[in-house]
Amino acid sequence: MKKILFALLVLFFPVAMLVAAESDPDVPPPDKAAGVDLRDSEVVQKGMNILSSICGGYCHGTEGRGFKAPSLRNRTDLNVDSLRTIILNGRKRAGKLMPPWNGVLSEQEVWTVIAAIVSLRHVESDAGADGKSGAH
Repeated sequence: MKKILFALLVLFFPVAMLVAAESDPDVPPPDKAAGVDLRDSEVVQKGMNILSSICGGYCHGTEGRGFKAPSLRNRTDLNVDSLRTIILNGRKRAGKLMPPWNGVLSEQEVWTVIAAIVSLRHVESDAGADGKSGAH
C-alpha cells in the first residue's frame, strides 16, 4: 500500500505543483527569469531536488516542510522578487541566519529553486497533531 501511495505521489505531485504555479500572478515569464520557465514541471522537480538537497538537510527540511528554518509550504506571503533577493543575499532575522547563495548557485539554479518554492504555495499542509511540520 505504501509503495502504491508513493508511486501516486511521484506521478501527481509535479502536476499539482504546475497547476499551483499557473494560478500565481507574480510568476515571471522565462525571459524575465534567466530563461527558466517557472511553470515547467521538470524545472519544478529539479528545483525541488536542489531545495531538498542543499536547503533541506538542516534548514528547510525535505520538500520545504521546515526543520530548523521555517516551512516553505503554503507561503503565499513570499513573492518571487523577495525570494530571489533572500536567496541571493541571505537573511538574518530573530537570531536565525540564512546564508547568501549568490556565487554558489547559478542564476538559473536560483530561478529553479524559486520555481519549487512557488509550487509549494498551495500544497496540503502535513503538520502533525502538535502543529509542527518538520518532516525531515
